[in-house]
Amino acid sequence: MVLSTQAREWTSTDGKTIEADYVSSNADSVTVKLNGKDVKLPFSRLSKADIDWVAEQKKATPAPGAKAKPLDPTYAPLITGEWALSKFKNLPFALYAAKDLDLTKTYPLILVLHGKSDNDANGRQVGDWMQAFTKPEVYAKHPSIIVAPLCYQPFGGTGGGWSDKPGTEAIAMVKDMLKLLPIDKKRVYVMGHSMGGFGTCHLISSEPRLFAAGIPMCGCTADAGSLRKTPLWVFHAADDTVVKPDTARSLAKALDHSKTFKYTEYTDGGHGIPGRVVADSEVIEWLFTQAGK
Repeated sequence: MVLSTQAREWTSTDGKTIEADYVSSNADSVTVKLNGKDVKLPFSRLSKADIDWVAEQKKATPAPGAKAKPLDPTYAPLITGEWALSKFKNLPFALYAAKDLDLTKTYPLILVLHGKSDNDANGRQVGDWMQAFTKPEVYAKHPSIIVAPLCYQPFGGTGGGWSDKPGTEAIAMVKDMLKLLPIDKKRVYVMGHSMGGFGTCHLISSEPRLFAAGIPMCGCTADAGSLRKTPLWVFHAADDTVVKPDTARSLAKALDHSKTFKYTEYTDGGHGIPGRVVADSEVIEWLFTQAGK
C-alpha cells in the first residue's frame, strides 16, 4: 500500500470530477479523503489519466528498507535548496533542488528555457516564472529538480539559440543528469518563453521519448508532425506583437482532435504572460500528472 496526502481533481469514466486528497492505493482502488471522510474509488470507474497518476505515485515511493544511493559528486554540491550555478561542458546552467531530497525516491525534472537575450552571465537567465516552481507552497506539493540552462552568446541573441548548439548541449545535460541524479525518467518536462517556447517544441521534436510533456509560451512551431504524441499545452496572447499568435493558432488547428494537446489564448498580456501561466494551479497540476511510457 502507498500512503500519501495530495489534493487533486479526479475524473470518472463518465466524465464527472471531484476534488479530493489522495490518501492511499492498492491493487483495485484508490482511497481519497472527501469532505473529511475516506472514500474508496475503484480503478474501474476512474479515468486512465488518474490510474496512470496513481501508478507513478507507487513507483516514486521507496520500498520498505530501501537504501538511499549517494549523490554523484558531479552534482552533489548543487543540491543546496537555492539556485546553484555550474556548467555542463560549454553550457552554463542554474539548478534548484531541495537540500533535503529523499534519495530513496525519484523526482520530476523541469528544463526551463529563457527567451532571446544578449545576457551572458550565468544566473541572470532565471526568471520570475521559473522561480514559481520553487515557492514553498508549490514545492511542498510537487518537489522536483529545476534546471535553467543559459543560451550563451552568440546563440542567445539570435532568437533561435535553442535550435542550435546550446539546445543540443541541453539535451546531453539532461541525459547526464538522468544517470547521476534521482530523477523520475518518465517525468522529464520542458517549458520555455518566446525563444524558449520555440526551443521547447524543437527539443521535443528532437527527443520525443525523452520528454513527458511540454509548455511553450509565446512561441512555438506550426509543424504538428513530431508533436502529436507528446502532451503539450501551448499558451499565447492575442495581443502579442513580439511573436504573433499565428503559428500557435495553426498548431492548435492541426492538433484540434488530439487528446494530448491543449491551447490557451489570452485576450491580453502581450509577450509577458509566463507569470500568469505558472500562477494557474491547473497548469501546475496538469504538468506534474504527465508521465511518459
